[in-house]
Amino acid sequence: MDKKELIVLMGISGSGKSTIGKFLSQKLGVPFLDADDFHPKENVLKMNRGIPLDDDDRWPWLASIVEYVSHSHRNQFILGCSALKISYRDYLSQRLNNQYILLDISEAEAIARMEARKGHFMPSSLVQSQLATLEKSPDLISISTDKTPEEMVNDILEVLRT
Repeated sequence: MDKKELIVLMGISGSGKSTIGKFLSQKLGVPFLDADDFHPKENVLKMNRGIPLDDDDRWPWLASIVEYVSHSHRNQFILGCSALKISYRDYLSQRLNNQYILLDISEAEAIARMEARKGHFMPSSLVQSQLATLEKSPDLISISTDKTPEEMVNDILEVLRT
């Protein structure tokens, strides 16, 4: 059986993964999954207390995403997922066919966005730990968040066409 396909919009909190993912989902007619919805309660509580997740927290979370996608009747998804470390991306790629797009945002802008949003479990105090964890690699396609959501989605669509 062929691997399921994911377009993974990745990056730190506040980079716009959910906003851009939903917009891209509408443009492509492909379901959007928010990786935040797959966190176990313990992870959410930990982040809510301002404690960064570690690998032991993230592996079961990533496994639950793979499990869901693998058992879906759908063959393609857009996934908003931090996927901060190369090892996390490798884990996902061993099981699914992925295209990674980094939504590249500055620390100051991420903090400002996170402080402006209401009702999210992730505090802006964790931006620095996420930036410290983020491992960029030459194979990542990077899209600047300095543009409007429409411009970002158009850039992503252009990349996907090539």
